[in-house]
Amino acid sequence: TDARVKYTKMVLKKALLELMQHKPVNKITVKEICERAELNRATFYAHYSDCFDLLESIEEDLLEAFQQSLKLVDSFDVTALIEAIYTMIERQQEACHVLIFQNVCPNVLRRMISLARDESIAYWKRHMHHITEAELEMLYTHLSNGLMRVVVEGYEKYSREEVVRFVNRIVQCSLSQFQ
Repeated sequence: TDARVKYTKMVLKKALLELMQHKPVNKITVKEICERAELNRATFYAHYSDCFDLLESIEEDLLEAFQQSLKLVDSFDVTALIEAIYTMIERQQEACHVLIFQNVCPNVLRRMISLARDESIAYWKRHMHHITEAELEMLYTHLSNGLMRVVVEGYEKYSREEVVRFVNRIVQCSLSQFQ
């Protein structure tokens, strides 16, 4: 993709995110996005079919960034995982603020949790031999949802170190029950 296309998509995404801070996507028009981005409607439609298509593209960018951050974690190292999540949030700050912290798109969090599921369960399965498949599923559901809620609700409330320390303690306690 050439630089002009990247720039165009970037300003359209930025415009939608700015508008979503004030109203839901279903109340935003292509005209409003184009005015904010200082682009014409033909340019918008050259890249996206409607506002929801643009939002989906933003969500996909965010999920891709999250997936890339997961690749930095070798195993279920909670400290590395939290650091990766914080780094992803910092790099995708505006999208995270609107889509996750304002809870505009709760599906994004569910999809993020789903991305880490198989690898985490496979890792635990190799290290915890006396745990059933059902227990692995429930453990993952419990820890992943809890971890993400702590990060989301504690992001601006607690320091990164406090979050890492707390989550580490909870994960260690939970995992020790099955070892």
